[in-house]
Amino acid sequence: MNKITLVSIIVLAVALAIYTYYTVITFGPVQGYIGDEVWYPTAAYNILKFIFHVQPPMYFPYSNEQNIQTYINPEHPPLGKYFMDIFILLLGYKPIAWRIPSWIMGDLTVIVSFLLTRKLVGNDLWGNVAGLVSAALIMLSPNIWVIHGIAILDVYVGFFSLLAMYLLLSDNKLLWASVALGLAFASKESAFPLLLPFLFYVGELRKSPIQRAVYGIGIPAATFAIVSIPIMVYFGSLDAWFHNSFLYMLGWDATNGHIALSAVTQISTPWDWFLDVHPFYLGYNFYASTNPLIMWLWVATTPIAFVLKDTKLITLTMAAWTMWIAFVAVYFLGNHTLFSFYVTDFAPILNTYIAASIFKLIKNIDLKNVVKNGK
Repeated sequence: MNKITLVSIIVLAVALAIYTYYTVITFGPVQGYIGDEVWYPTAAYNILKFIFHVQPPMYFPYSNEQNIQTYINPEHPPLGKYFMDIFILLLGYKPIAWRIPSWIMGDLTVIVSFLLTRKLVGNDLWGNVAGLVSAALIMLSPNIWVIHGIAILDVYVGFFSLLAMYLLLSDNKLLWASVALGLAFASKESAFPLLLPFLFYVGELRKSPIQRAVYGIGIPAATFAIVSIPIMVYFGSLDAWFHNSFLYMLGWDATNGHIALSAVTQISTPWDWFLDVHPFYLGYNFYASTNPLIMWLWVATTPIAFVLKDTKLITLTMAAWTMWIAFVAVYFLGNHTLFSFYVTDFAPILNTYIAASIFKLIKNIDLKNVVKNGK
């Protein structure tokens, strides 16, 4: 390990320790359901109770939502709730138990962002600085900050989507990339659009149509299905799960009903996210704000990938754009109850792309100057 890499890792570790500390002291003391925590931890507990037939002690009451005592959240995939279940089993049902896995996912997102950026730019001074900038953008993202602090599903899809891109763009880790993509699918259906950029880059690695289908579709679908087996068992058959969970999920996403249409200050469209219009209020003075500067910087830097003709950068930015475009499509299909915290689903990718593209461009210009001066 060279000195530049060592120093970068030390700086990252210190920054991450500070980030974790502020996460714990900010979200740990809140003894109540924050935002959509009224749904997911309770569903996680019910999965333990009704599917795995395990009933850890409840040190905190159910939320007050209708039918919450039997609710398993069939309109979303189960992976995030499984992670909550691990800590509910260890600590009992209470806020810190269901939030700890989100904190871990937040920290891992920072690390993967650093690694991916360094891989794209190079393991040199430029690459390590770019990696630290990328990690800083993740840690300073207001949307990621608040969502990683609480127990909702978007932090899981954000992490596994970024992990899938990191493994995919590592070239020699295609199998694990496919598994990670399946885990992103199993975290929340907002990851489904990643299939398109994933298939695009798999086509760069595997010319065989069969191999592209296996790695791009087969393995992710199988991973999603394996994670969903307990839910299938709960519904009694594959067909029942397909109709009562999978199809129900797709229908749920394309219709209103996530909140009353009259709650206009809570609702924001995908284009509102570029101006931080109506950041979602989560309670306890927490808002899922976006950063317009970063959102517009993403727009401004997207052409860099095409100017450099860098397939990896193109894949990365298009992964984020594909997820955003999917939310636009959902809006026009009829779901006008979208929220600002959905940005966390693709924010790790776009923040990583911004740092990687800018530093890759700077490095490219610097190398050209060196060559020119050398001549």
